[in-house]
Amino acid sequence: MSTQHHSAAAFLIGAGMLLVAPTTVMAQSSVVSVQQGGVARWAGKAASECGIYGERYAAVDAVCYYPADIRTTPGAHEIALWDQDGKQHIGTLRVLKTEFPKVEMELEGEAARFVEPSAEDAARAAKEREDVVGILDGTIKEPGFSLPLAAPTASLPKSEDDFGSERTFNGTQKSTHSGRDYPVGAGNTLKAVADGTVVLAADHFYTGNAVYIDHGAGLVSMNFHLESIAVKTGDQVKRGDTIGKVGATGRATGPHLHIGMRWHGKRIDPALLLASPSALPQVSDSTQEALEKIEKAKAREPEETDDTTD
Repeated sequence: MSTQHHSAAAFLIGAGMLLVAPTTVMAQSSVVSVQQGGVARWAGKAASECGIYGERYAAVDAVCYYPADIRTTPGAHEIALWDQDGKQHIGTLRVLKTEFPKVEMELEGEAARFVEPSAEDAARAAKEREDVVGILDGTIKEPGFSLPLAAPTASLPKSEDDFGSERTFNGTQKSTHSGRDYPVGAGNTLKAVADGTVVLAADHFYTGNAVYIDHGAGLVSMNFHLESIAVKTGDQVKRGDTIGKVGATGRATGPHLHIGMRWHGKRIDPALLLASPSALPQVSDSTQEALEKIEKAKAREPEETDDTTD
């Protein structure tokens, strides 16, 4: 088999698959299992670039990570890793169907406007959605972070298992909760989980005061319902910098910390990136080991950290 380095033509996009050119050096196929909304990793090969879903992107600290959206189709998806010698290795990400919680919520009084918005509010929300869509895939190519990410608050209590939950408001309006809520009180300081660029800081109808930060390598963090915002669009932030205070603005039943993550546009459980990356399913894992990690991840809680000095 040839030992030539790959060329740009060695990575072709087609129907969500990675098509390998004849000169590409391939490793023996490897398989890793992950739940919908989860993340798998491929370590130990000094990665420079990674590929999945027909896209190619930078590795993080010489490790490849493969996100699976909440709605990624269950089944096999081809993954690739390019090591620092330019050799390509091919594997398979097996996405498992996940049952997410179903939650009934009642919004009363002034909050009912979020269930049946006026024509003016609906038009506002539609315009705000347009502003957000263009930033969710990330635009900064090189990673500005390492894993695990920093905790967003000085202390992070146990969250409800609400990532991916299918919420029904007042028995009618349905919504998929693509972030995670933590019972952090109003006024608590909210911090950036990693270095990055504030790509949007604004007051929106549904999400209230919201801050979106692009951390590079396709990772965008989202912080919603803030009492106040301490940054503006275009600001550069460092890991641990104050970006606002926890609140209950927008469609919220009370003060809480809401954090969400998009990685290459995929909606993933943010708690997975706040915990040690070694807890993620790994390509070298046996099927049983991967399943055990997935089961442990159901708690989806970060390790005890002290980020108060960041």
